[in-house]
Amino acid sequence: MSETKHIYVVPRWGGTPRDDWYPWLKRELEEKHEAQSPRYEVHLLDMPAWELPDIDRAIDHLARVLPPAQLQPNIILVGHSVSCLAILHYLAKIGAEYPASPPQVGGVVCVAGWFSVDSPWQEVLNWIHAPIDFEAARRLIPAEKLVVLLSDDDPYTSGYQENEQLWVERLRSRVHILPGRQHFSSHLDADILEAIRDLADDLPQPALSQQRG
Repeated sequence: MSETKHIYVVPRWGGTPRDDWYPWLKRELEEKHEAQSPRYEVHLLDMPAWELPDIDRAIDHLARVLPPAQLQPNIILVGHSVSCLAILHYLAKIGAEYPASPPQVGGVVCVAGWFSVDSPWQEVLNWIHAPIDFEAARRLIPAEKLVVLLSDDDPYTSGYQENEQLWVERLRSRVHILPGRQHFSSHLDADILEAIRDLADDLPQPALSQQRG
């Protein structure tokens, strides 16, 4: 029997487990199992006070859901928008606590992740200005296992080329620019599904459609 892969999805700003592509992703991964593919358990997280996300509360909640002792290579973290930064803060804290032998996750998928936005308000600025120890976060992620999906028409981050460059420089990420996805808020997205399956070694190679970069 193949090993079960645990997928933890952290919603976007103000998002819940019922929004966007999250319920669809859970159904696709859990119900459409094939004999030679991994089994999946998808955990859609309900973040505290997520209408105005707070960094410390997000880190504390993720640490309660996934304490360092429970992190394993069969766990894949999926962030959407601001939750990509929440995941990085959480991993950086653990990486700093265990500098010699940090626990390892199986991979991270960051969807519409940003380091700046075009018209930020104060709560967004709090996230933009909060420092992250990128090297500490990277210690928990195997090489080539941090995948970032960006759109060429995201209404919040028009400078997607600069954003792409920062993901590569700061975290050695594999970045894919997909056309016409805006902020990846549709109710299904096959490229997100395939990115996760790729990290889980369910696909022989990345199969993202119309990718660039």
